[in-house]
Amino acid sequence: MASQTCDFELAQGEPAGPGLKRIARAQLDAITAHLDRHDDRSVHEARKAFKRLRALVRLTRDQLGDEIRRRENAAFRDAGRQLSGARDAQVLVETLDKLDPEAFAVLREALAADAAGEPDTASVRAAVDEARTRVDAWPLDEDSVTALAPGVARIQKRGRRAYRDAKKDPSAEHLHELRKRTKDLWHAAQILRADKLAKRAHKLADLLGDDHDLATLREAADRHSEALTPDERERLEGLIADRSKRLQRKALRRASALYTVKPRKLSKILTTG
Repeated sequence: MASQTCDFELAQGEPAGPGLKRIARAQLDAITAHLDRHDDRSVHEARKAFKRLRALVRLTRDQLGDEIRRRENAAFRDAGRQLSGARDAQVLVETLDKLDPEAFAVLREALAADAAGEPDTASVRAAVDEARTRVDAWPLDEDSVTALAPGVARIQKRGRRAYRDAKKDPSAEHLHELRKRTKDLWHAAQILRADKLAKRAHKLADLLGDDHDLATLREAADRHSEALTPDERERLEGLIADRSKRLQRKALRRASALYTVKPRKLSKILTTG
C-alpha cells in the first residue's frame, strides 16, 4: 500500500481494530517523511496528516473512551499547531494573489514576512515518536467495521447541526465549524472506502476552506492596516465580499445535499455495505 490514499483506508476484509492502528501508524510515518523533505509543501502535508489522525480519533471515540480520545486529540492538535504559523501566512499570500496578483504590493510584502519563520520540527518529531508508542496500546479490539457505526452517526449528526447553524447565520464561526465537521465526514468516508461520499465531502470542505482563507485574510489586513491605502482597503473588502458570497452560496448548496441522509441511515450504509 504505497499510495497515501491506501494508507488512509481499511483494506477489503481487513479487521477494523488492527487496520485502524495501521492507518494511524502510517500517518505518523508520513509526518516524519514530510518533515524530512524540507520542501515547500512538506509542512502543509504534515499538518494534513495530523488532521487525519484527529478525525480517526473522533471516529473511534466509542472504542477509545473519552480519556484517550481527549488525550490524543489534544496531542495531535498541539503538534499540528507548532507547524501552523508560517504555512498559514503563506496561504494568505496565495489567497491575496487569487484576488489580484498585481495589487496590494505592500500588504503582500507584510504577509510574506509573516511566512518567513521556521517551525520547531524537533518537538513535532518528539511528539510523533511518543504517539507511536501510544497507538500500539489503543483499545481497538473490534474486528468488524460495524463497531464504527456510532462514530459515523455522531459525525453526521454534528455535521447536520453545523449546516443548519451556517444556513441560518453564515458567520465565519459557523462556516468554519461546518468545514471542520465536513472534514471529519470526508476522512471517515475515506477510512471506510466510501469513495463517492468522500469526494463530495472533500469538495465541500475545499469550498469552505477557501472562504475561511478569505475571512482570515480580512483579519490579517486589519492587523497590517498600515500596508493599505484607504482606496486599497475598500477595493480589497469588495473583492473579498464578492468571492466569499459566491463560495458560500455554492458551499451551502452542496452541504444541503451532503447532509440530507440521516445519521443512523448513513452509519448503516457505511458500516454494513
